Amino acid sequence: MTAKSAFFAAAAALFAAATALAPAWAQGGGASQTQEWEALSRRTTPPEGREWDVRVGGAGVMRPTFEGSDRYRFAALPFITVNWRDTISLGESGLSAQLRSGNLRYGVGLTFDAGREDSGTGGVFAGGDDRLRGLGEIDFSLGVRGFATYRWSFLELGGSVTKYTGKQNDGILSDIGVSAALPLGERLLLIPNIRVGFADDKYMQTYFGINALQASRSIFPRFDAHGGLHQLRGGANLVYSFTDHWFAGLNAGATHLLGDAAVSPISITDTYGTALTFVGYRF
Repeated sequence: MTAKSAFFAAAAALFAAATALAPAWAQGGGASQTQEWEALSRRTTPPEGREWDVRVGGAGVMRPTFEGSDRYRFAALPFITVNWRDTISLGESGLSAQLRSGNLRYGVGLTFDAGREDSGTGGVFAGGDDRLRGLGEIDFSLGVRGFATYRWSFLELGGSVTKYTGKQNDGILSDIGVSAALPLGERLLLIPNIRVGFADDKYMQTYFGINALQASRSIFPRFDAHGGLHQLRGGANLVYSFTDHWFAGLNAGATHLLGDAAVSPISITDTYGTALTFVGYRF
């Protein structure tokens, strides 16, 4: 395997795991993880002449039970992703289309927010635990995304905006960030990254605000959450390509809530970690 083909395989492996696992992964720290992984996936293209890129595998995700939680949950999940001509991609996180002009990539997509439960331990994708009882559930909602990245040398600068369209979550999330691709030999790739996220009033009130009725039914006092800074996230991805087909990887990161997300009574902690491992096969 050449260094170039190993780089393609490793970076595309990130795409496979990111696209499939984004719903579960993002719940631990908002949508910026999803956007971070998708930005990493856009660093490279499938090998020339390859129209279809299909990957399957499995992963383990350790994440907080909800944004601001100090409790963690482990989930084991399968994944499958499909990429056509580095233009159209489809996975469990949704559908996206992108174009490229030199070092600039830009596109649009459909995604979703799995929501949050107010009892139990949440679902496979949705967050939540018993401490949120009385706040009510936040239902599933579809989202429309726009994104752009620019590659400069070994760095990639990127940003995205997501508008949700749910009955409860109809807010807007956005973020900007930078990452770097650092090959460690022919088969190993390290990608450190940092991103800052923003949210509008609607999103912040949905996930971090507490109205009078919720306060009367829960353990939390009333709190009005306003838009602005949402979170700061830093992390690193390590991907190893065993062959042209088999790959494995690890992602670890820390998220620090900002603004009203950090001071909300719902946020038991304003700093928490997330971790993900995966192994997959490319056809």
